[in-house]
Amino acid sequence: MSAISRGRAGVTLVELMVVLMLLGLMAGVVGLAWRPSPAPASDGRDAIMQARHQALESGAAVRIQVTIDGQSVSVAALPDGSIIAPSGLHLDRLTAMQAHE
Repeated sequence: MSAISRGRAGVTLVELMVVLMLLGLMAGVVGLAWRPSPAPASDGRDAIMQARHQALESGAAVRIQVTIDGQSVSVAALPDGSIIAPSGLHLDRLTAMQAHE
């Protein structure tokens, strides 16, 4: 049998490289899109985030009283998205998340 009549068996190196490149591209996109879930909010930090969201939506300051780490504190969420909280809570003023020390 000649090479023309028996057909093609297998794949070429170019086809294999294209498939591997596409798989790598898809894995990269999935890897970048995947984000670890944030740590659950403890105590009243979720209430602070809700107050911040409400202040952003309404355009008015929102003041709440929360208990965090056994302390009852007053926190204000401003319409620009920042919060005003006691410095002992170590919350970032712009994100209301736990500040890194």
